Amino acid sequence: MTSARARRFALIGKSGAGKSTVAEWISRDYGMRRISTGIICRQISLLLFGNEDKASTQQIDDALTQIDPSIFLQAALRGAAPKEQICVDSLRFATDYSLARAQGFEIIRVTASDETRARRLETRGQVFTLDVDGKHRSETELDKAAADFTIHNDGAKDEIQAALRSIFSRGV
Repeated sequence: MTSARARRFALIGKSGAGKSTVAEWISRDYGMRRISTGIICRQISLLLFGNEDKASTQQIDDALTQIDPSIFLQAALRGAAPKEQICVDSLRFATDYSLARAQGFEIIRVTASDETRARRLETRGQVFTLDVDGKHRSETELDKAAADFTIHNDGAKDEIQAALRSIFSRGV
């Protein structure tokens, strides 16, 4: 990379859009460390409720973000060196978005159709009701947030890789 400073990316998008897959590819193909904000919430959900269903993780979101609105992002960034190239696999809340922007992160929005998202979540064994879980603030709060890039991910691997090549060829 020819950039004078480390590039940092944070992904936004709805559940099942493919943020984790895009983050994996960025990590693998561009040598950035992937940092997961959701892993802590899912672990807590498994411990407390025995599942990772959206209703359960959203309850945890609601409870713990009252303590610190960016609790999951802060926890995920612990141990990341200030100039380390990283990709945060998911921002969910406006406070996380503001914190990431303040730290110089570039934002990538990942989108997919509702049908594709529902199919992916079902394949993962996650219970997700679009009319209920899809209306939670963790799904909607960043709908209007500005993104530097958008990747449409309805399953065409070549299109996603082309979009990533375009993003990474631009530099900072």
